[in-house]
Parts: sequence; C-alpha cells; structure tokens
Amino acid sequence: MKILVTGANGFIGSHIVRAFHKAGRADITALVRPTADLRFIKRYPVDIMHGDLAGDDFDATQLQTFDSVVHAGAKVGDWGDYKDFFKANVLGSLKLFDATRSDAGFVLVSSNAVLGEEDEPKPKDEQAERRPALEYFGESLLPSAMNHYRLTKALAEILLIRRAQKTGRKLTVIRPVWVFGPREFNAGPYEYCKTVKSGMPFMPGCSSNRFHTIYAGDLARIVVRVSEHLKEGVNIYNIGNPQVPLMKDYWGSFCAAMGVKAPQNLPKWLLYPPAMLLEAAYSLAGAANPPLFTRARVYMFYANNVYNVNKVIKDYEIDDFTDLEKATKTTVRWWRMNGYL
Repeated sequence: MKILVTGANGFIGSHIVRAFHKAGRADITALVRPTADLRFIKRYPVDIMHGDLAGDDFDATQLQTFDSVVHAGAKVGDWGDYKDFFKANVLGSLKLFDATRSDAGFVLVSSNAVLGEEDEPKPKDEQAERRPALEYFGESLLPSAMNHYRLTKALAEILLIRRAQKTGRKLTVIRPVWVFGPREFNAGPYEYCKTVKSGMPFMPGCSSNRFHTIYAGDLARIVVRVSEHLKEGVNIYNIGNPQVPLMKDYWGSFCAAMGVKAPQNLPKWLLYPPAMLLEAAYSLAGAANPPLFTRARVYMFYANNVYNVNKVIKDYEIDDFTDLEKATKTTVRWWRMNGYL
C-alpha cells in the first residue's frame, strides 16, 4: 500500500512517519515544501515529494498513485494573518482531497480546537457543537490568531466531510487533544520548560483545572492503526490519553523531569491585561513571532479542557498509552540530548 503523509517533516508528521516505519510500512512518501527541513525524517526510508498545497506548487498527477493519504500538514499556532491560515488549512486540504484518488482512504489530522477550548466542566464528545471562536476581550479590535487556527481547522473539517459524503469516499477525521513529545517547539511545553529552566519563579496557572493531552508517539500509533483499517463513510474521533491530569500535575511532571522546582501560580487577572498589551504591541509592530504570553496562551492555563475519547478506544481497541511521567522524561531527555534545553 502506497501512503502519502503531508506535513511529514513537522512535529506530529515526523512521529507519524516513524510509527509507519516501526509498523513495517516502508512505502511512505512525504509531501513537503521545497524548503522544508528534513532532519527529523531523513533517517527513515521515505520518498520525498516536493510541493506546497498552500499555493499551486505541486503536481496533482503524481498524487494519483497513492492508496491512502494522511493529511497532517497545516499552519498551526496563535500568530499570523487569517489569509495564511485559510490558504494552508482550508484551501490546501481541499486541493489535496481533490487531487488524490477518489478510492484512496483519507485521514485528516484536525484538532480538538474545532470544538472550542473554552472552560467546560464536562468532557466533549465527537457530536458536540463546533465552537471554534473564543471571544477574548477586545477580539473585535484585536483578532486572536488562535481563533484563525481554530476557525480554519473547523472549516476544513466541514468542507471535507461534505465532499466525502457527496463522493462516497472514506474519510476519517482525527481530533487530537494537546500533543506533546520530542521535536515539539511551538505547542507550549518547550517554551514553558525553557522559561522555568531560566529561573522564572512565577507562571500562569491554577490548581483545579484539567488539561487533556496525548503523547506524540501514542497519537502517531493511533493514526497508523486508523489509516490501515479505515471504516466506510465519514468517521470522527477525539484522540487523547483517557487519563486526564490536573494542569498543575502536567507542568509539574516536566519540572520533575528537569529537576527544577515548579514555579508558583499567578492569578489570571494579573496576567491577562499585560498579555493583551504585549499582543497588541507585537501586532502593531508586525512582529514575525508572538510574545511569550498572548490572551490565548494565558487563557489556556486556567481553562478546564477535557474531551471524550472512548469512541476510538472502543472502535480500534486502543490500550497502549504512555504514562505522563515516562512521556515527559522522554521528551525532556530528547531536548537535552539534541542541545535544545
């Protein structure tokens, strides 16, 4: 079976390539931009195809040879212009779907963000209403790029599901919760660990909220299992470790792995105003990278985010999740071994 993986050089995509390799699947092709850094996948026997789905720089005829597609490529983050998120996450996804064979299975790596990441006391299941836009204070004047990401991922889901239902194509939408692990630099843990390691005594956070996460290696194994046993029609799965830690225990596990004392929590009311000012200043200055704290980043430290992941566990008999202590130790060790921490 010939498998195409987009975004294969990135954080999640490289773990998916590794999982396919460990499963004995050697016939993997990575669709990456011509300028992509391939350091995380060059050790694996993958073919490289250059193309940019966000533009028109790809050969659609070459995409007709694949039996299965795992679309992990996306513009991810909380910084940037809406049009860039739309081109990558919506238009790019539609181009890929239309350019690949109608009988090829299609796995879309989406996000829990499409359901909304507002403070919710109960776990959300796959049928929960999509609520991707969070109304941060000042949103009408200063739109949050985190909402750009959430909105475009939700729109990509909706449009691909319509196309699949119309054509009868097999489509599985995977919605990971917050992913962490080796090779992560932009999802939160790496920046948190760098900041704490520098000696920062205070950080945002509280002691009562739960934060749903999954180790990147676990997510990748589930993606491989799902892609090799696609069900008929359209299927949607929330993907996360069934054990949901308190956020303080999640960050505390990283601190323990680094051998440093966990910082004290600061209240939200103290951090939100300066985070908004920083976000506004960086936006007005046209900064290429965000400040350490934005409204979205501060908010996430205090929100209760839990999702119901029982469906994929039941349908695919998933029982091999990595415990938090082992996962965080492995992640910190990788950063250190490669000179990042």
